[in-house]
Order: sequence, then structure tokens, then C-alpha cells
Amino acid sequence: MAQSLTRIHARIFAIVLLCLLLAGYAGYLIVSDLRQSLYQEKNAAAAHEVATQINRLVTQQLQAIEKAALQTDGSLQRMTPQERTRKEEEIRLALPGAIKTKLIQLDSIKAPDAQSGIDPACLDLLRRMTSPDAPLLPEFHSLQTPSEHYDLAQPVRDASQKLLGYLLVGYSRDSLQTLIEQSLPSGSHMELQQPTPGDPAHTVLTAGDPPAANTGAVTTSLGNTPWTLVYWPREPMPALLSGKRVYLFIFMLLFAAAACATLASLYLKTKNSVRDDIKSLIRLFRDLRGNTVRVEYPMALKEFAEIFDYLRDRGQKLLEEKEKLKDMGLMDHLSQMSNRRHFEMRLKELFDASKANGPSSVLMIDMDHFKAVNDKHGHDVGDALIVAFSNVLRKVVRQADVLARLGGDEFCIIYAYAPLEKARVLAERLRKQLPRELTLTKGVIHQLRWTGGLSVMHDKDTKPDDVLTRADQALYQAKEAGRNVTKIYDPVHGLPAKPSIMAS
Repeated sequence: MAQSLTRIHARIFAIVLLCLLLAGYAGYLIVSDLRQSLYQEKNAAAAHEVATQINRLVTQQLQAIEKAALQTDGSLQRMTPQERTRKEEEIRLALPGAIKTKLIQLDSIKAPDAQSGIDPACLDLLRRMTSPDAPLLPEFHSLQTPSEHYDLAQPVRDASQKLLGYLLVGYSRDSLQTLIEQSLPSGSHMELQQPTPGDPAHTVLTAGDPPAANTGAVTTSLGNTPWTLVYWPREPMPALLSGKRVYLFIFMLLFAAAACATLASLYLKTKNSVRDDIKSLIRLFRDLRGNTVRVEYPMALKEFAEIFDYLRDRGQKLLEEKEKLKDMGLMDHLSQMSNRRHFEMRLKELFDASKANGPSSVLMIDMDHFKAVNDKHGHDVGDALIVAFSNVLRKVVRQADVLARLGGDEFCIIYAYAPLEKARVLAERLRKQLPRELTLTKGVIHQLRWTGGLSVMHDKDTKPDDVLTRADQALYQAKEAGRNVTKIYDPVHGLPAKPSIMAS
């Protein structure tokens, strides 16, 4: 008994709809958790913004100190202590946020004087900077928490780039403190940490409320400093899968697996039914090629059965019309295609309808080396080649197109209501779908090669033969180009010296 494809599809739709509803509900729960993760990403972006501002501030301070060091140049060695003190004060007043400045000669770094008043931590920083690859980094020297200031240093060189000493500038931490506090969300906590020999994460600056015990920290490195910015957001970041959500996720996977298994079963059932019906459809077309139609063909699906009944009736009428064409002399007896007379009738009909329904295209075809087959194997084999070529053409040409044998090895296809670009695609498809060889009588295998000329109807055409003439000219040039190609004659641009060629 035939089954209803509509009922099968309705069952599939109901299952899919239920799966979507359940998946949507589960997705809603997951998205709710993901929202928390997105909130964490927002906090990371906030920490990155503060880090960027700190980097920008330190870069500006380094540039200002570098400019002051360049202005000092070779005068450092010639300065008296009083002049150096005045110069230091002058530089300090020119640098916003600076709380101390020191011009230190190279000799004082290598052999410090107890009376120089230089902090040992500052001397250690300068000694490390004498290394050629040492970066110019800010550094908090006071190990109190929070630290009160940080130091920056720049080398002082003479005109020949000889190192004379260093300009050491101490900056108040207030600018960093203010910058962080202004950007910190309410209820959050942020720390600036600097590695020390005894503590790789020593806190040198804090801001905000104390962090909650269950809140995860966001850590951001500051590229041109040794510091690390640690940010504790106000709310903790929830785990994506924890507690009951784990069981919900497992249930969702099991349900999806069951739904997939059900859909797979329905798919196999539908596929088998459709496959059986396609086999019946193939049997119908084979019967039509044999000029017969059976009374009944087995069908598994009701919807296909209705369509199949229509095709069978149309096939029966087609056979009847084919017999009429034979009686009217409109069919070529050898190829069982339309002959030149019927071809010209259909070409005129399509030409008259082109104004309203759009132009049609014409493809002229000549089989290559047909005469050689006749000369070598005789006319019977030549006729077998015509029949075999006609059969393969019928298999690949659309039902709506006109297929005709004009005489000898000359065939023609009218691509009904197909503009030139669409006809070009159909001609390329024809070249790909036709077999490379044909088996003829007496075991003769012929290497199939053919030459084509393609054109399209145009508004300026005055008669149907105009498009046929252009296609024939394109066919002639294709033969001159070496055969086994298709050339296109565009009525708008004419037939150029190097037209489009489609080769097999």
C-alpha cells in the first residue's frame, strides 16, 4: 500500500519542532551563563584600557626626560655642584608630576660617594641600565605598601654619543593612583604589582574596595613597564557548566541523540520509497525509448503516483504524436528526431514568440571525422554512429528544447527562450555530459568528437534564418580553428577574431 509523503514529512516536522523548542530552552539557559562570561570579558577590556593609559603616561614621561637629557648633553662634566643643583631644579619644574631630579655622573655610579645622597636602590637601577641591552623601565624603589614614588632614568651623552651619566627623575604615584581610581568601577579592586627579588608579585599601588574571596582576578601586563595590573571585578565569574547545569547538558545531548536516531529512521524509510519510485520512473523512460508504455508501474508514494500517472499519460501521447510526425514527414527516420522541415517550423514559432517571451539560442553541431567512418567501415556503421549520437543527445538535452537532424552528420539544438549566456552554459554542460566514445556495430568503438557554433536571436533579426546563419558562421570558424570546439557568435558584438571557445 502506498504511503503518504505528506504524513512522513509532517511527522518529521513535529519532531524537529519539538527538538527546536527543547534546544531553544536549553540554549536560553546556556546563554544566561554565557552572559556572565561576556561580563568577564568586559572587565578584561576595562583592565586593558587602564593598562593602555598607564603605558601612555609612562611613554610621555620617558619622552620628556629624554628631551631634558638631550638638552644637558656635554655640560654635565663641566657643572659645579651648585650649577648641577640649579639644573636639576629647572628640570624638575619642567616635568609635570616630578618630585625629584638627579644628574648623576658615570663616575659616581661606578664608585659612589657616601656624600652624594643617592639612594642605593637608585644606584642599583642605574648600574643595571649601563648594560647595552637594558631597557629604560620605570621602577618603584620604596618597598613600602603602597609605594610613594617611582623612578625613571635616561642616559646623558655628549656630541659623540659617549655616555657621561644619567638623568634620574622620581615621579609621585598620585598620577597613577588618580588614573586608576577614575577608571575603576564601583565595588571593584585593582592593584599594580612589580616583581622584586623576594616577591615576584609585590604590590606597589592599590585602589578600590577589598576583593571578594570568590572573585576571579583579571591580570594584564603593561608592555613598556615591569608592572602587572591585577583587576578584581565586583561580581564573580560563574562557571559555564556546574551544578545542575551539567545534568541539563547531558540530558540535552541524550535527547538530541534520540531525535537524530528517529530522524535517521524516517530518512531511510523515505529514501527507500523514493528510490523505488525513481526506478519505476527510469523504467518508464526506457519503455518510451522503446516506443511502448506499460499499463501500470509500481509506486510506493501516493504523491509520486499522481505525478507518475501524468507522466505516463504524457508519454503515451508523445508516442502518438511521434507516430503522427512520421506520417506527416516531420521526423527523420534514422535518428528519430525532428527533420529540417519540422526544425524550421519550430524555429519560426520561437522567433515569432521571442518579442514576448525572450530570445532563443541555436547550437549547430557537426560530428568530426564522420566521412572517415563511412569510408573505413561502410555506410551501415556510419548510420549506426548517427543513431548512437542521436540517442546520447536525447538523454542530455532538456525536454523543452528542440533537437533536430538537418542532414548527414549535421544536428541542431534550439535552446527555447534561453539568452546567449544561459545557452553558453547549456552548451558547456552538453560537452561535459556527452560520452567520449560510442560503441557501434561489429564491435567498432568511435572516439566521439564534435564541433559547434552558437548564436542567439536578436531584436534586429528580420527572419528566423538570421540566427541560423550566425550559428553556421560560428560553426565554420570552429572548424577552421581545428574542430572539437564550440565558438560563439554574439549578435551585439559580432564574431570577433578570437571569440569565446569551449573545448572538450
